[in-house]
Amino acid sequence: MGNRIIIIEDEVLIALDIEQAVADAGCEVAGCARTIPEALDFLQNQDYDGAVVDANLNGDSARPVMEYLDRNQTPYIVVSGYTRDQLEFLSDETLLIGKPFSMGELTSSIRGRLRAPVA
Repeated sequence: MGNRIIIIEDEVLIALDIEQAVADAGCEVAGCARTIPEALDFLQNQDYDGAVVDANLNGDSARPVMEYLDRNQTPYIVVSGYTRDQLEFLSDETLLIGKPFSMGELTSSIRGRLRAPVA
């Protein structure tokens, strides 16, 4: 099994799709968080190698989550219905996948950004 990926997404059905993409990419789901506090608690107390993050959780910006990941140099992918222009805090290097996303695009992105090369 590949890297351990946390899913930070408030919509259950979308989280299930992301779980499938993580598995299809050869990675393991390390856990799921649906709110900013849950996500930050998980990030501070669990083992993981990367994350897939919804930019907006229950009406709250996931910016604190992304800032935490950036500080710890943890790779992540952002999924959102918002455009890059609407998410002005995203760096140019942040991979943003628009919702609705294709499973193939998300799986490929997880393989490319979040999965460590096989030795």
